[in-house]
Amino acid sequence: MPDSDTLQGIITKGVGGSYTVRSSGVRYSCQIRGIFRGRGIKPQPGDKVLIEESGDPDLPYVITELLPRRNYLMRPPIANVDYLLLTFAAYDPEPDLMLLDKLLIICGNWGITPIIIFTKEDLGSESCARLYKTYTDAGYKVFVSSSDSPVRSGDIMTVTGDGLAAFAGPSGVGKSTLCNSILGINIMDVGEISDKLRRGRHTTRHVELFDFGEGFLTDTPGFTSLSLEQAGIDYRQVILGYPEIARFASGCRFDNCRHVSEDGCVVREHLAEGDIDKDRYTRYCSFSEQLYSERNNYKRRKQSEQF
Repeated sequence: MPDSDTLQGIITKGVGGSYTVRSSGVRYSCQIRGIFRGRGIKPQPGDKVLIEESGDPDLPYVITELLPRRNYLMRPPIANVDYLLLTFAAYDPEPDLMLLDKLLIICGNWGITPIIIFTKEDLGSESCARLYKTYTDAGYKVFVSSSDSPVRSGDIMTVTGDGLAAFAGPSGVGKSTLCNSILGINIMDVGEISDKLRRGRHTTRHVELFDFGEGFLTDTPGFTSLSLEQAGIDYRQVILGYPEIARFASGCRFDNCRHVSEDGCVVREHLAEGDIDKDRYTRYCSFSEQLYSERNNYKRRKQSEQF
């Protein structure tokens, strides 16, 4: 427990060695103790910390302790994320569903609650309706947004409560625009889609947490480049991104079944009966097979190094 001269708060921004920490609704300008630098420890937005007065009028408080992290996203660096707002266009650009499912797998393994937002519903209503059904049937919370009827802050806030929520998804789908709209202020530049490449350009350059009801909201550049291997995910953990498959897998009679090609697998029986979306299942198999193959290749390399 912190003593009477110590405050506990959360880092909302860190630039050039100076940090902003919010504690009990008040923001404090802070520096970090030299011991952190000596140990190669760098606090990040989202970190829960203890601070004390520093005696320096320019940075009047000092971060004295970094509290344990619940999770940590490396690109961009942000800690203790409770919700990821996975934002994808229903049309233009075409939704990258492999990427969406990858992010759902990461969320399932890192204890992050995903919220899916499909934007540009007005440009691809049929596609959006199909995607909405697929992912709500899978068990996820899904919002649909358009230029005429954007997702409202109250809708998101009802789900996120006092947690830390972060936008994630490919560029050019309207993440920053939607974040600005939900917060009610223009907090960041908005990129345009490249006519040549048909993909967006990242314009959000650092992570900053903005007050959002009792919690926080932020945009996250670059997170989509994180691979499952970098996230430390094993082929057996892919199923955590497919709750509709996991529901049936619990009744499978085979030990260590991968639910990919095994005859008599209960998951494949439900797939044949139409209880599981075929495209989602195909992506599940792709991720599982890729990680399973890489695991076996790694084992073979380690065995060859012993001789």
